[in-house]
Parts: sequence; C-alpha cells; structure tokens
Amino acid sequence: MTQPDDPQAADLAQLTRITLNTNSPICQVCGQPFQEGDDITAYAYRAAGEPAYAIGYIMCGSDVHEHPTVFTRGVREYVLTGHIGTCSNTQTQSTTFVLLDPTDIATSPTTTVDPHVHPDAPTPRDPTHPPQEEPTPLLTAVREHARADGGPPREGSE
Repeated sequence: MTQPDDPQAADLAQLTRITLNTNSPICQVCGQPFQEGDDITAYAYRAAGEPAYAIGYIMCGSDVHEHPTVFTRGVREYVLTGHIGTCSNTQTQSTTFVLLDPTDIATSPTTTVDPHVHPDAPTPRDPTHPPQEEPTPLLTAVREHARADGGPPREGSE
C-alpha cells in the first residue's frame, strides 16, 4: 500500500460523508436543532493508531460560537465547516446524518497540542486559547484559608 502524497487530502477524503453519530443533530453550544442542508462547524478527531475519524461534536456554522480551543497530544484533530446531508439505507429503512463538503479550518497533529489555523479558511475567527492559570502555591493557599486559632476555614471563605 502506498502512502498518499498529501496526508491532509487523504484525511479530508475520509471526513467527507462521515457520520455525525446522532439521530437528532443539534448545536452542542446553544441547542439549536439542525436540518439537512444546514451549515455546521464540526470537531473531528482520530487517536494515534486508530484507522478512522469520529465527530466529537457539532455547532452552528454561522461562526457565532468560539471554535474548539483545547487540543490533545496523540490525537489528530480537525475543526471543519460543512453542511449536513443524509445517507439512507433502504434495507434497514434508516437515515444517517453526515458531514458534506468539509473545509479545514484548523488542524492539530498528533505530535502537538498547538493548532495550525489555515490562512485560506473561510472563517475570520482563529481558535483562541484560554489564559493559562498558574496553580496557587501551597503555602499561599494555606495562608489565605488558615485561621489564626488553627481551626477549620470559616463558612463562606472558600
């Protein structure tokens, strides 16, 4: 088996018509229900060593919600835009919602947690990283919550 010249193109081919894994597609942020043909933003992922991608969640495609900001080392991740389609199985009389026409907005390779935002992406919003908060040093936490008499913290001070 030969390796494709462009692994990203191979990934996008695999992500075309990927199942959304839901019978009732809704925005994971605001709860807006989706219909066939609606534009969506989807988070797709594949853990290292796994053969196939899965959709983690979907959200409104009108770019009103922040894109995913936390990415995981060891997982190949995509933020994609596209629209909802359906696939029907006449034998089982079932319909599956799928992602059509995926466009790559951001990619996070398995070797890093930093996303690569694609410059020609059709969305102006870059994924944002929440500010990293340093943990409170133990001595500072003890001083802030300790009572002079050595008793437990007062109610409402936590």
